[in-house]
Amino acid sequence: MTDNSTRDEIELFLQGEGIPDIMLVQVARHGTVQDVIQAARAHGLSAPEGVEVFIFLEDAAESLAPGSTLEAAGIGHRGRVHVHRCRQVEVTVNFNADQKTESFPPSATVARVMEWAVSKRGFNLTDVDATEHALQVCGTTDRPDEDIHIGTLVQVSTCGLCFDLVAKQRVEG
Repeated sequence: MTDNSTRDEIELFLQGEGIPDIMLVQVARHGTVQDVIQAARAHGLSAPEGVEVFIFLEDAAESLAPGSTLEAAGIGHRGRVHVHRCRQVEVTVNFNADQKTESFPPSATVARVMEWAVSKRGFNLTDVDATEHALQVCGTTDRPDEDIHIGTLVQVSTCGLCFDLVAKQRVEG
C-alpha cells in the first residue's frame, strides 16, 4: 500500500454528468478545484468546453469556487466529489398516484433522496414501509445504488430527474 501523505497527487472518488460509474482519479495534491473539473472532462464529463460546470463535495448544498485550492475547498485524499452543469436537480417522486418534488444538489446521493421521499416532508411512510420500498428511475427498471449521486442520472439538457417509489420484491416461501 502506498503512503499518499508524501506523494504529489491525491486520489478522489469522482462522479459527474456523463460519468455514471464512480471513478478513482488522481489530481495534484496542491492543485485547484479547476484541476478536478479538468480530470472530470478527461473521464467523460458530458458538459462541453465553454459550458460552466460546478464541483460539489458529496451531499454538499453549495458548489466550490473553481479557483480554490483543494485544501481550502476541503477536498482531501479519497474525497468524494461531483462535477455537473446544474447547481440543483429538481427531483420528482411518484408514489400511489401522488407526486412530490424537491430540489437537491447533483451531489446528493440516492440514499438522501430516499430519506426525503419517505419522511414527513415526502410521503410519510412508517419505518417498516420505508424499508420495503426503493427508488426506481421513471420509465425504467433501474434502481440505482444508494451511494450514486443523482446528478449522474440526469438526462443531458435537463436539470430534472424522476423516480417512482416502488415496492421491493417480496420472497415468500
